[in-house]
Amino acid sequence: MFVTRATFLLLLLAAPPAFAQVTTPERTDNRETSSQQQVLAFLDTLERRTPDLRAWTLTLSPEGRQVPVLLAARPMVDGPAAAHRSGKPIVYLQANIHAGEVEGKEAAQMLLRDLTVGPLKPLLDSVILLVVPIYNADGNDHFAPGDVNRPGQNGPSPVGERANGQGYDLNRDYVKLEAPETRASLALIERWDPDVFIDLHTTNGSYHGYLLTYSPGLNPNSPPGNDYVRDHFLPTIRERMRQRHHQETFWYGNFRNQTPDSLVQGWETYDPRPRFGTNLMGMRGRLSILSEAYSNAPFGDRISVTYNFVREILGLVAEQSGRVKTLVLASNRFQADSVTVRSVMAPPTVQDVIAEITEPADDGAGPFAHRRRTGVYRTIRMPVFDRFTALRKEALPAGYLIPATYPQLVSLLRAQGIVVERIRTSWRGDVETFNVDTSSSARFVFEGHRAVTVEGHWSAPTADSARTGSFYVPAAQHLGVLAAYLLEPASEDGFVTWNFLDRSVRQHANYPIRRLRQPLVADLEVIVGVEGN
Repeated sequence: MFVTRATFLLLLLAAPPAFAQVTTPERTDNRETSSQQQVLAFLDTLERRTPDLRAWTLTLSPEGRQVPVLLAARPMVDGPAAAHRSGKPIVYLQANIHAGEVEGKEAAQMLLRDLTVGPLKPLLDSVILLVVPIYNADGNDHFAPGDVNRPGQNGPSPVGERANGQGYDLNRDYVKLEAPETRASLALIERWDPDVFIDLHTTNGSYHGYLLTYSPGLNPNSPPGNDYVRDHFLPTIRERMRQRHHQETFWYGNFRNQTPDSLVQGWETYDPRPRFGTNLMGMRGRLSILSEAYSNAPFGDRISVTYNFVREILGLVAEQSGRVKTLVLASNRFQADSVTVRSVMAPPTVQDVIAEITEPADDGAGPFAHRRRTGVYRTIRMPVFDRFTALRKEALPAGYLIPATYPQLVSLLRAQGIVVERIRTSWRGDVETFNVDTSSSARFVFEGHRAVTVEGHWSAPTADSARTGSFYVPAAQHLGVLAAYLLEPASEDGFVTWNFLDRSVRQHANYPIRRLRQPLVADLEVIVGVEGN
């Protein structure tokens, strides 16, 4: 029977809840994606149907929109302490950080429904899930035709835009923390301390034969939890996706050259810096997973593969809950003797990669160039560059001394969950000082900043003092390596990079933050909360 749209809407309004609880793509045969209000309405209806779901507002966006967060648990828990007492792995899932990349937002809603009132209900007995399904609420509702906001993406249209209401790329903000979305999500992560972090995206790079590509955290400062994701967890997920869903997946990346005769040059991943969320969370020792659905696949297929990918992650986490908890504990206790501050691509492994053979188009043959598709796929053995190694390391000191004149740095450290202490009386002892040989700024502005690069060296310890009110950051803490990475002047993505020390970093001058080889013995108070708040 043919049903008009008007008749369908009347049937929908009169339908029982089980029928009404559908996402916008399900209601429109994958022609449309959800607005922010549609997401909120879906979540509100779902929360009313089940005691296994609790919703609240993570933050307000720069334009005043609600960014919702959902807690799914059976039985429901009354907070982080109860969640950890349950012994169940806690999984944090976010979608729509780039608002034109829309299938993660839709798959997250479907998963919440199916875990609480649908066929995946038994799985919720074994995991606790925190979901931020529409992380970039402002960008989501800045709708424009797909050719404008996501050129080349295979539907839907219209879609939102990449940036948030401030014009920031939220997946480049995890060091500088300038967006309310970033600060709020890190506060949530610090409070709930999830074991697993999943970030849902869409890739519009090279032409290949995978519905979805993935990555662990790529920073070479990699604790045991992140190593396990790379070496064991994700390969298992790949095999389950193939066997259970007949969907091919692979490591995230792009061809070095898309010309058919040059595909053998290799497949290369993206970037190891913690400005990207999954890299930051990998450094923090959590099981961190980037999901990138393939933009050339139809919208419905991208939703399906993202849904299945997350569902398999949740299932494997539930199966290996004891191992997950053990790995997180081992990561918390992991003590490194050095910190990698600059990275380089590690030597490749040789693997089979499925490529789509393409023909020249106006944009050439580079890894992100637009090409003419042929629908012909070929499996090619090639080098796969999927990880990074150290280019420059620094010995991990006992701690760092920050002058009292840099409370903003303390705020950034505390927002990351890093322990900072204040010196209550003046102190004198041996310190190391970094001598700046050269300092240069990037030619172009990126995310409102001109990145700074510093060259220089640490001196041998000499006697010096620290005034009352100075700050001390001990390296012997769970996030000590992350603290060192952010504070080291030669770091490729630290506080110097993002212009937080521009007033002090000068050629042939001393870097204002100093290092100690021995733990500081002084009258100290631990700073609670974020300095200045």
